[in-house]
Amino acid sequence: MNTLGPGSLTAILKVLLDIVAFILWVLLGGASLIMVFIMVAGVYRTFGIGPELPQALLNFLQLGVVLALPMAITAIVVFTFVVDRLRRVCRTLVKGDPFVPENAGHLRSIAIAIAIYQLIRYAAHGAISLAYTLFGRPVESGMNLEPHFTLNLGAWFAVIALLVLSEVFREGARLRDEQQFTI
Repeated sequence: MNTLGPGSLTAILKVLLDIVAFILWVLLGGASLIMVFIMVAGVYRTFGIGPELPQALLNFLQLGVVLALPMAITAIVVFTFVVDRLRRVCRTLVKGDPFVPENAGHLRSIAIAIAIYQLIRYAAHGAISLAYTLFGRPVESGMNLEPHFTLNLGAWFAVIALLVLSEVFREGARLRDEQQFTI
């Protein structure tokens, strides 16, 4: 079986990435809808408009969902972005032309997205810990909120590897263009 071109492993991977992208868009829509409901319920509860909220909804709002859901939405957005860029790279691989200048930009964009997500994750962990501390809320379900720094070496290695691969693709595209103009 070929690794490039129509009917290849890359074509199968592209179809799988298309399916994952669809699922991610559905998840993003659902999570965003839940976030809107939480905001409406918060406004509803704060101003006391109408009858009391159902107890099931109040129990749901007491969970850490209110603080964790924005981070989950951020993760889904970043993952959707990464899958979209991988789909674009696979599109050129299916065509049989991997060394195009756009692929270097796609790989660089993926690396930057992963790095930004990691930085947001560090900030969110600190913000959630601070919110729990400031509001005097007890830590539920044994969650550890002590300030400690955990470095995700796998993610940072992926960032470095993707940056190196983007330069390899950029140089490969330059050499291919240079070869086409050589007589």
